[in-house]
Amino acid sequence: MIRYHISEKAMFQEVKNESVILGLESGEYFTLDEIGTRMLQLFQIEPDTHKVATKITQEYAVAFEQAHTDLIALLNKMVSHGLATKDEA
Repeated sequence: MIRYHISEKAMFQEVKNESVILGLESGEYFTLDEIGTRMLQLFQIEPDTHKVATKITQEYAVAFEQAHTDLIALLNKMVSHGLATKDEA
């Protein structure tokens, strides 16, 4: 199982229904739409990708597989830019 952790060197700031993730060391930043923002909000509360994807399917008209795939893609993008880490157990 792969576990993701948002880096302490990343700042997550919400603005209305969108958000910005800023790498405090690199200065790189990403903007997220409403669903991406909600995914990270939920992930910060419960860092379990399956639980987050399930909750997203309850809140938005999206299939579980799509929600889970999108969440994993977002987390992997964050990992590649030093905004998150992943551990394979």
